[in-house]
Amino acid sequence: MKDNKRNIPITAVDQFDFLEHRREQEKKHFDAVKGSTPLDSILTVEINTTELCNRTCVFCPRHDPKVFPNRNLHLTVKGATTIAEELADNGFRGKISFSGFGENLLNPNFREIVKVFRYNLPYATLECNTNGDKLDSDYVIGLYKSGLDLLYINLYDGIEQMEHFDTMMADARVHEDQYRYRMHWGDFEKHGLILNNRSGVVDWVGVEDDTVENLKGKPCHYPFYKMFVDWNGDVLFCSNDWGREHVVGNLLTMSLHDVWFSKPMTKIRKKLMKGDRSMSPCNKCSVDGSLFGKPSFDIVKEYYESSNNRK
Repeated sequence: MKDNKRNIPITAVDQFDFLEHRREQEKKHFDAVKGSTPLDSILTVEINTTELCNRTCVFCPRHDPKVFPNRNLHLTVKGATTIAEELADNGFRGKISFSGFGENLLNPNFREIVKVFRYNLPYATLECNTNGDKLDSDYVIGLYKSGLDLLYINLYDGIEQMEHFDTMMADARVHEDQYRYRMHWGDFEKHGLILNNRSGVVDWVGVEDDTVENLKGKPCHYPFYKMFVDWNGDVLFCSNDWGREHVVGNLLTMSLHDVWFSKPMTKIRKKLMKGDRSMSPCNKCSVDGSLFGKPSFDIVKEYYESSNNRK
């Protein structure tokens, strides 16, 4: 099915639709959990399942292997089980986003990892981002049998890719509401990539010089609603911390609560609550960070305030 105005399939997602989709997920999440515990602030757990990618996109740190080289390192099934069980023990019902710094499909055990999360987290939403280069109908069928809810296929080469993937999804009998395209090329109206400098790691993309300066004094919600888990269980304070400057805990060895409210995470959050982006890499980051996640921001802020009052 296509949008008649632009002859673009309805499975194509523009940046505004994508943000609206995220806000709908946010509302659904808080309607379900009611924000009854501080850990309910975790709306999304993003997981970097591999340190490999088969592309070198110009907007990505992997464009320069000296900056961000490929490494044959992956989240294991055992590690995935530990993480999924810890989330389950804490009643997590949010979104698991298999995304991160690499191409998920290059993890040789990716479908098994999806299965582990589905088994342990029956009420969570499981999403995967991929460039689609390694997809075929059999793999797609296996992904959904493993328990995946939504597949985001990022298209970089042109609109002709859609026909290829439409045929693939039809062969796999995947419904239109189970996958989306994100178009990252050209100058389509409202489409394409919102460029950011990956917290200063990338300095060769078209980010306006004054973008970082204009964000000073503005709170950032990322560390309040999203937990980023690296392939080895390390938790970074933010999914935009491509330089891995701040590891705030490890979900293979620590509890969810102790990671989410660790001293390093708390120190960073308290700065960002005041709009203080002076620490690295926030002082180099071009991401707004306030377009989403306000309910989580408020829950965490209230938790800190009530904790201070009890002392």
